[in-house]
Amino acid sequence: MTKTWIADIARWAVYLIAYCAACPSAEACPMPGTPAAFRSIFFEHVPADIDAPVVIEATIYDATDVDYAHDGTFITITLMKARVDRVIKGSIDTRHLKIFVHINSCAHVGVGRGIILGTLRSDPQRGGMLEAIQRADMRDWSREFFARHVALHESANCENNEYGVRQCRLPGIGPESPQP
Repeated sequence: MTKTWIADIARWAVYLIAYCAACPSAEACPMPGTPAAFRSIFFEHVPADIDAPVVIEATIYDATDVDYAHDGTFITITLMKARVDRVIKGSIDTRHLKIFVHINSCAHVGVGRGIILGTLRSDPQRGGMLEAIQRADMRDWSREFFARHVALHESANCENNEYGVRQCRLPGIGPESPQP
C-alpha cells in the first residue's frame, strides 16, 4: 500500500510540474515542495477558517483556459463547467454551473470533484459564474480523496481545441451528455 501511495504522489507531482511548466502567467510557479505548490480549489471538507458566500460540492467536467474581457483589458482565466452535486451554503438553483479562477498561480484547477468555495459573479456574456477560492491545501487531502481525484484526472480527455488551447473533459457528465 505504501508503494502505491508513493507512486500516486510521484504521478501527482508530475502533473503539477507539467501544469506549472505550461502556466501562462508572467509570475513564476512556486517550487515543488513549497506550500503554494500544493494549492487547489478542491477541499475535501468544508474549511472552518475560510468564509465564503457560496459553498458547493461539485464535479468539474470541463476546463479550458480562455481570455476574458474585464474592465477594458483581457485577462486569462480557467473557465470550468461543473455539475452541482450538493449546495452547502448560498443560493444556487441550477444543476450545472460555470466556475472560474484567475490564472495568477499554478494552483491545481480543472477536472475533479470536491467542495468548492467562492463568490457568485454575473457576466453579461456568460451569465452567473462562481469565482472559486484557490486556498485548498492538497497536503490535507486523505489518501482516498487523493486517489479519487487522480482517477478522475486520469479519465479526462485532454487535447488542444481548435484555437490551440488545452481543454479537458470528463466523459459522460454534463448537460451535453446523453442521460440514461
